[in-house]
Amino acid sequence: MPDLADPQIFRSILENLSMAVYVVARDGKILFWNDGAERITGYLRQDVIGRIYEENFLGELDGVESEQGGVRCPIFVASLDGKHVQTQVSLRHKSGHRVPVQLWAFPVRNSQGVIVGGAQTFQEDVAVADWNRRQTKLASYGCIDEASGVLSHGLIHAHIREQLAMFAEHPVPFSILCMEIDNLEKIQSRDGPAAIASVLRVIGQTLENNLRPTDFLGRWQGHQFLAVLTECNGSDVAFAAERLKRMVAGSRIAWWGDRLPVTLSVGGTVVSLGDTEESMVLRAESALKQSADRGGNRVAINNR
Repeated sequence: MPDLADPQIFRSILENLSMAVYVVARDGKILFWNDGAERITGYLRQDVIGRIYEENFLGELDGVESEQGGVRCPIFVASLDGKHVQTQVSLRHKSGHRVPVQLWAFPVRNSQGVIVGGAQTFQEDVAVADWNRRQTKLASYGCIDEASGVLSHGLIHAHIREQLAMFAEHPVPFSILCMEIDNLEKIQSRDGPAAIASVLRVIGQTLENNLRPTDFLGRWQGHQFLAVLTECNGSDVAFAAERLKRMVAGSRIAWWGDRLPVTLSVGGTVVSLGDTEESMVLRAESALKQSADRGGNRVAINNR
């Protein structure tokens, strides 16, 4: 019969949890990194054990999209101040895209009650896990754009028409966002089409991960994405657009030892009485052109 008091048993349990768990010493060095942390972040144990967490290689962004580097990271708040922290943040996956997670951080004390480090656990947003499961099924029906990993052009068209039909019977507002990755022509001329494929995949995953479960994101055309935001009115759409723009700017796309800087231009509109799919898309595309003409990395909303 196994000795349940054996510390190795508890270590084995922690190592195999699907929820991420890691431990940081007082000097900031990472001492423990479990299977869940590997799965959610893409970083293996050998990538991070012994690394200084203060580097903030996960690029934690808080609820107002402010990067939590250094002593602002929840695990450092816990290990330095002895406080328990619970918050929602966005982490940067090793592949570059952003993943929203629920996070808990707490101090680690020795037998004398002295703080000797900090521990942190996190798990991905339920919507992200659900989408990963749905994506496999939708791909088998030909409904996923292979380059970006989001819904196909045809399916996002269908979702706009579905929302318009719903609005005709029940006047619950919805919005659409037309989004274009800035300066991809320069990236393609410098780094080639393979770099563009990497950008599309990272940005598509970042946008998808940071929408609500009731929203829809699809590849529109070329370097453009289109999102359908359900139950989203004029006061909400600009906030949602700004948030997605910041999340894309906070992504990291590694390319041959370099980092490809990527920003997003966004144009949005809210449904109006008498709208058709064409009229809504034209307004959103017009707003997108305003953003791009002003230098990119901007949001414009056109509800006229």
